[in-house]
Amino acid sequence: MENSVRFNDERLWLHHTVEPDPDPNDFQRHCHDTYELIYVVHGAGRYIVEGTEYVMKNGTLLLLHPHAFHYVEIESGRLYDRYVIHFKESALLAETRELLSRFESGSFGYGHFYSESCLPAPALRAFSGIDEIGRFSAAEGLLLARSVLSEIIFWLSTSSPEREIDRGEPLGLQVVRYLNAHLTEQNSLDELSRRFFVSKFYLCRAFREHNGVSILQYLTEKRIILAKQLLEEGETAVSAAVKAGFGDYSSFYRAYKKILGSSPKENKGHRKSGDKPPRA
Repeated sequence: MENSVRFNDERLWLHHTVEPDPDPNDFQRHCHDTYELIYVVHGAGRYIVEGTEYVMKNGTLLLLHPHAFHYVEIESGRLYDRYVIHFKESALLAETRELLSRFESGSFGYGHFYSESCLPAPALRAFSGIDEIGRFSAAEGLLLARSVLSEIIFWLSTSSPEREIDRGEPLGLQVVRYLNAHLTEQNSLDELSRRFFVSKFYLCRAFREHNGVSILQYLTEKRIILAKQLLEEGETAVSAAVKAGFGDYSSFYRAYKKILGSSPKENKGHRKSGDKPPRA
């Protein structure tokens, strides 16, 4: 069962999905240039955000920052009922946009995690509004969707998120933090291994074990999402490639088409009509 609503201006996409027995292999690691809210009504597993782990169970909610590399690891054989909202700041009602400043990365990393016990009841009730959007015209549905989102963000801004599972800071996470701080710079494996005082083999293994992908895969997808954002802001394809950290345009073009399914010049970074964000 899925109730999905998506708007052409690309500011907002939201849905409610219930799966009795989802396939864990359907959920892939990814990142995007929007915020993402995942509210789990029923489900069990883990959220992995930039290599940091949070426990997923009934009643948990995660607010993800744009460009955060993440995925969900669900337990098979369990009901998975969740609401997911992808949104840009402009999708919020004007009066509530400044509330996003309360969710700066800071000490909470790339995601803000809430268990059921620390979520305000009005925030949870607001999600049910998503199920009503299809009853209205496009204009009315958009207003309702923006109102629902703004109400949720308001209530979350009044609450304190919880910390991630404390497992120290392994090498894989240290490398993630460094790469995000130097995303557009050219860092070779030799340079990274010298910086972290380990061999290239150990560095690559530690990164993959912690993050589930190679360093090259991680950097490429993060840079492509950054380039997509730059294109939407008016940069040329060549300029976006350079500013996102690609050494040559041909490698940028191939990666862009592979990851987003179209060339940079075909859609200036906009998602194709009918496409959906990766599953969460």
